[in-house]
Amino acid sequence: MSEVDPVESGPRYADELTTDIVWEIGDFLLPRLERAARAHPSDSEEGITASALAEAVATLVLTLEGTITGGMPGRVRIPVVIPRPPAPSEEERRVRAVMRLDRLREDWNHLCDLAGFWRSAPGCHVSRWRKVEFRDAEHERWYRRQLSSLHRESRVIRPTQQE
Repeated sequence: MSEVDPVESGPRYADELTTDIVWEIGDFLLPRLERAARAHPSDSEEGITASALAEAVATLVLTLEGTITGGMPGRVRIPVVIPRPPAPSEEERRVRAVMRLDRLREDWNHLCDLAGFWRSAPGCHVSRWRKVEFRDAEHERWYRRQLSSLHRESRVIRPTQQE
């Protein structure tokens, strides 16, 4: 986690995302898109576009919510007797956790892109709804070390002038 307060400035890392901030964008965008869809005939380009975008935003918000909470919203589980799979290894758990944070980061960034079109609208909080580049603080430190290493390797060392 970063030392910056995600409530004030928005999340810096994917591991700081919460359902509250995801729904903050959903609650901002969906009424506007639904209003736009109602303002046009349902078979017009504008009506179809607004309805499709509203559906895409709703799906993205629900997908993010499910990824954050670990559940699958909107699905009913039917109990079926299936043998439990073997417990995943530590490496499998680590890889799944990385994949989950990457998926969160990508979906969040898509949602922020969509919200960005309303940046001049009242109630749009682009300072809070900004893209995240890293899964977590450790991922950022790893990236900075890689950059530093590449920078050291790419320096040209000039031979000393022989007189």
